[in-house]
Amino acid sequence: MDRLLNDLLDLDRLAQPTVSPERECVDLGELVQRVVKETAAELLEQRPVHVEVCPLRLEVDPPKVERIVENLLANAARHTPLGTPVWVRVQPRDRGALLVVEDAGPGVPEQLRDSIFEPFRQGPRLASHAPGLGVGLALVRVFAQLHGGSAWVEERQGRGASFRVHLPDPG
Repeated sequence: MDRLLNDLLDLDRLAQPTVSPERECVDLGELVQRVVKETAAELLEQRPVHVEVCPLRLEVDPPKVERIVENLLANAARHTPLGTPVWVRVQPRDRGALLVVEDAGPGVPEQLRDSIFEPFRQGPRLASHAPGLGVGLALVRVFAQLHGGSAWVEERQGRGASFRVHLPDPG
């Protein structure tokens, strides 16, 4: 409930044109690994999580990147059955970083791949145990854009969804 309330408050605050990231140089791989470790047990119960990150120094707003990771993990939990594996990767890409969260669930139909990032829009629901309001992915995209980056979803090779966030390094 706290996560949902924070998401709604952030969505409202981010509608203001004066919001800008409070950047600091961090090891993005280490940050993502810590967030996964802290939240996977709560968010991804009975789902194996595979983390593959490399050390990568980048100027980002750490709390906003943490929320990106948390929201992507929550989304994977919401739309996959128990036992479904989840993969989290961070790798260098285009003078920045690519953050990827993938699952082996049902995937996202092509016609919904852009609209699920709109506030209060949701994809097909598989798991009724984890309802949402359609705010988490909207925040993922807004936080990525706030960094000058982007967020999108692709089909995962084999089966499932591959959510991707590009965070450029402003330096």
